[in-house]
This record gives sequence, C-alpha cells and structure tokens, in this order.
Amino acid sequence: METSKFCLGDVKEDVLRLEVERVLGLVRAVIPPLAEVLEVGSTAVPGVIGKGDIDLLARAPQEHFDALRSALDGAFARNLDQLSDAAYQGYLVPSDLDVAIQCTVRGGPYDDFELFLEVLRADPVERAAYNELKRAWHGRPIDEYRAAKSEFISRALAKRALLR
Repeated sequence: METSKFCLGDVKEDVLRLEVERVLGLVRAVIPPLAEVLEVGSTAVPGVIGKGDIDLLARAPQEHFDALRSALDGAFARNLDQLSDAAYQGYLVPSDLDVAIQCTVRGGPYDDFELFLEVLRADPVERAAYNELKRAWHGRPIDEYRAAKSEFISRALAKRALLR
C-alpha cells in the first residue's frame, strides 16, 4: 500500500477565489442562522503556500452544533477519514479542487483555526516558518506532515497565549 504524500500545489489564484466563493455560497445556503462559515487554511492568508486546496470552517455554539451538522449532512458527504464526535465533523465537497469543510463547536476544543490564522496574519516570522515547514515536507508522507503541522500550530498558539 502506497503512502499518500504531501505535495505543494500551484493552482491559479483566480481559480481558487472563484471556488472559495462558490463553496461559501453553498454552505451559507444550508447552515442555520446561528452558524457561520469562514475560509481557513493556506488560502485565507496572503503569502502562505499550500497544496492548492481549500478549507472552510463551519461553526456554531454547542447548543446549535447538532443542527449545523444535520444541515451539512444533508448537503455534503462526511469525511470518514476524520474525527467525528460531539464537537467536530469533517466534510468533503464535490469540486475539481480538494475542498473540505471542518465543522466545530464555537469555542470548543477544536475551534483554533481562526486563532492560528491571526498568528500567521500578524507575524511575518511565523508565516515564513510555516512556509518553510511546508517546503520541507513537500513529497514526504502526509501523515507525518500533518503531525509536524499540528506541532507547529500548537507551538504558535502557545506562543500567542503567552504574549497576550
């Protein structure tokens, strides 16, 4: 069995932007009023390199999470390779690009996507280090890349918390 590799992509910015807007519209059309959807991941921060994929975050307060997940279940396939619990669910989006939705409880244990984006937007040194991490893992096993990325994010968020 061949191991999946992490590979940096080269998708044109205008193609990414059009697909982000298309999928944001699809998600906004189905989510309940107290939920929100945001663009997260590499495409959400100018200057951050990535796989050419798109990640969105749909989130709602705990008391509305089941309604949000139910709405997304009606429109998108669950990502069976990701965690599924009372505070998180991943979804796959039909697209010519690799597009995913992460569904979380607002303020819950997995709701750190936006905080990490704030770090990257505010700190050019962290942004450069994140890009270097991605370059170093290009062509290597994706599971190992994800572990290294997770460690990087945890460290960056811990540093952010210390500075506040």
